[in-house]
Amino acid sequence: MIEMKGEIWFLASCVEFYKDEKGLKGQEAYEYLRKTGAINYIINCWEGLHMTSPQYVVDSIDEYITNRPDSTEVF
Repeated sequence: MIEMKGEIWFLASCVEFYKDEKGLKGQEAYEYLRKTGAINYIINCWEGLHMTSPQYVVDSIDEYITNRPDSTEVF
């Protein structure tokens, strides 16, 4: 079994950061991040991201969403 406790806690924090910054409900933020692939980005990059500020995390997520190859949606 793969241990992902740190990643899951960090993901939950990122959803909270994102919802607060964007004025969304938690479920709305999670669904948007899932739909855009940002959930995978957060989990894959958590080791570097978790040592940064909440604002940096939100900015990094926005940058990922904007620059992904199939990005057609602007939030």
